[in-house]
Amino acid sequence: MKKRITVMLLCACMSVSAYTGVQAADLSSGSSDSDVQIEMEEVDDSEDEADFTDAEDGLFSDGSDDTQTGDISAIANQIVAQAQSQAQDYQEKKQAVRKVIDAREVERRAQEIKEETTRIREEAQEAARKKAEEEARKAEQARVEHRENIAQFAVQFVGNPYVYGGTSLTNGADCSGFVMSVFKEFGYDLPRVAAAQYEASQKKDISQMETGDLVFYGAGGINHVALYIGDGKVVHALNSNKGIVITDYNYDTPVGVGTYVK
Repeated sequence: MKKRITVMLLCACMSVSAYTGVQAADLSSGSSDSDVQIEMEEVDDSEDEADFTDAEDGLFSDGSDDTQTGDISAIANQIVAQAQSQAQDYQEKKQAVRKVIDAREVERRAQEIKEETTRIREEAQEAARKKAEEEARKAEQARVEHRENIAQFAVQFVGNPYVYGGTSLTNGADCSGFVMSVFKEFGYDLPRVAAAQYEASQKKDISQMETGDLVFYGAGGINHVALYIGDGKVVHALNSNKGIVITDYNYDTPVGVGTYVK
């Protein structure tokens, strides 16, 4: 039926084109309606339609409509199957791309976490280093202050008398009694005589001498001790003539340096 309609439409189009061509020719030749008359005859188109139908059936139908319908269904099924296959392939490729994107995102995030961890660790290490330096600075400052406090405490007794065997900072003391009494005020328990004080001390080279260290003297054996107060000076109970005084540390040749202070 569709084939018949198509052929009829084509014939109709051809008839209209021919008629339009005649009108165009008439108009171009300058003829009027009075000069040219077109008679339209009624035509019994029942026979023509029958002939046309027979011709169409002869030309376009082979009597196997069912076969053609089956072929079309097979083609349609093939198209649907191909579309489904392409859709599945697309989804698989989409999933593959998504996996790649997800993997790259995981890798990127892992790198960010690694960099952030490194930054945090470095900042923590730097903070720890600064804290350690600050604590060391404070500890050193406290250590130096402690030594200076011992020296400052000792010099306030300059001018007091020397007394052999004495340990009084005000009423009189000998050299070892003087340093023993000074250190006792800061919680240190020193031996009574100079030689024993040297033996019990932590030995130091004279080039490393600090405020608060003890300097020992003697020929043939240690028999005198003084307290180093810095700037090349010592305070000590020198003798009965001069009492407790401040002198240069090398007023006599030192034979050793020892300390009880960290």
